[in-house]
This record gives sequence, C-alpha cells and structure tokens, in this order.
Amino acid sequence: MMPFYLSPNKDKKLEELCHKAINATKKKERGEIANPYQRIIAREVRNWFDNSKLIAICHQNSMTMEEVFELRVSLKKANMFYKQYSRKIMKLALNNSPYTATLPLYNASHGVVFGSDINVTDFQKILKKFPQVILLAGILEGQLLSKNDFLRYGKMDLTTSRMHLIQLLQNAGGNNLNQQLTYHQSTLVARLKQIGTNETTSGENEESVPV
Repeated sequence: MMPFYLSPNKDKKLEELCHKAINATKKKERGEIANPYQRIIAREVRNWFDNSKLIAICHQNSMTMEEVFELRVSLKKANMFYKQYSRKIMKLALNNSPYTATLPLYNASHGVVFGSDINVTDFQKILKKFPQVILLAGILEGQLLSKNDFLRYGKMDLTTSRMHLIQLLQNAGGNNLNQQLTYHQSTLVARLKQIGTNETTSGENEESVPV
C-alpha cells in the first residue's frame, strides 16, 4: 500500500509558490527599511532644502563622469552645488515636509542644484552649456515654482518693479497721491508737537505764579 503524504503546497496562493515573487517581496521589505547611514544622508538633504534660497530640480540625461564634473565646477564658481541622491533618500528626506509635492520629480535620473543666492541668470547660462540637464521646476525662497515661473521670477528686478508700481499708483491717484498717503501721519506729528508746546508753556506759566 502506497503511503499518503499531504502536499506542502496545499492551500497556498500562486504568488506564494513563485520563488521570484517571494524574493522580490523580501527585497522590497528590506529596501523600505532605512539604515542609519541613509537617515544621516536624508538629514543632509533636508538641510540643503531648508537653507538654500535657490533650488533647481533637473532631469539628467546620459552624461559622462567628466561632463558631470565640469557641471559641478561651473556651478561651484557661481556658488551653487549640484547634488544627486537616490529616490529612497529623497523620499526619506522630504516626506511629510513642505517639499513633499516635489517627490514625483525624482522618479527618473535627476539632479538638484542648491544655491545660497537667487542667481537664476547665471544658473541658466551654465545650463545652456549642458543640454543633457533639463530644468523641471524650482524653489525660490521656499516657494515652489514651475520651470517658466522659476526663470521669470529669478530675472525680476525688484527695485525696478517697485519704481514702476509707485509710478502706476501716482498716475492712478494724481499728483497729490503722496500727500494723501502721508496726510494723517503729518497731521498726527503736527498735533503731537502742538500738545508738547502747550504743556511746556503751561508749565512755565505755573512756575511764574507767585506763592
């Protein structure tokens, strides 16, 4: 009589019987757990984001190591730094932060430029020399901007813009706009001076009255 053995695969799902699926699941579980070194790098990335006035998120096509080095040197001369991190590091650094909205931009090969100054003009000049690097979006002083808004805002001359605004307001309100804006302030100053003069005069009169 033949012995009867229960099948070890009884009631198992198909994916449980596939060794590739099992190995892929284990690999994914291991990948989701960040090690201490990755957490240190993630803190470094977050520090770059929090303390940079200019952040340019770029897609990088195929480049040689020499080309990447030349890009880094050119940016360094303009006080900018080109950094590359894995998607896992970016997710670890930016998840649940003001920069979470940028996470989809790191799916493919990417690089991030950090600058301590808003120097978009020099950044754009450097980027023209490296067509393999394509600007996707940017952050200026904590504000997330599209590519076009990033370039437009970076080129703005704030002093000239203020002058144009003042001129526009003057044209809209007439030549007496400045007087209208400062009327209450001037009136208050004059009234305070008058009160101060009256109090001084009153004090002098009291001292001159004989006892």
